[in-house]
Amino acid sequence: MKKIIALAAIAALSTVAQADGFYIGGDVGKSRISDEGLKFKGTSYALFGGYNFSDNVAVELGYRNLGKDTITIRNVPFTLKGNALQVSAVLSAPLGSDFSVFGRLGVNRLEGKLTFPGGAEKETLTRALIGFGARYAISKEFGLRAEFQKAASDTQVFTFGADYRF
Repeated sequence: MKKIIALAAIAALSTVAQADGFYIGGDVGKSRISDEGLKFKGTSYALFGGYNFSDNVAVELGYRNLGKDTITIRNVPFTLKGNALQVSAVLSAPLGSDFSVFGRLGVNRLEGKLTFPGGAEKETLTRALIGFGARYAISKEFGLRAEFQKAASDTQVFTFGADYRF
């Protein structure tokens, strides 16, 4: 059974690998969340995939872990964890053969969990997603990128990452 699942996964990946326009990638960076006057900072990472309709227009779907941070107020620890599912349109403009800038407009489903002694609160929100960044193409397939995202009015993320285009 495991061999059948492995063969099915290889077949699915080889189909994607032959499809022009698709890309996958990941990034890591810093997130900052301000919640009711409290500021939380964490290490953020994301996995994403997308499809380039042209050199200038793409659609992207991703999962972002916003990290975890604990702050102590009057000897009481508060821990915040967050993540987001994101979908967005990405518009890019080449500034040369290897360098481009891009903007992002989309929506994300944010989930945050605040824990404290004696309890926890969980909240799920759907908010607009905006961002901008730059990409440097190492080769036709492989690129490096830096990006700033505003996932909600109180959530900011700055990342460095890489992508692979099929």
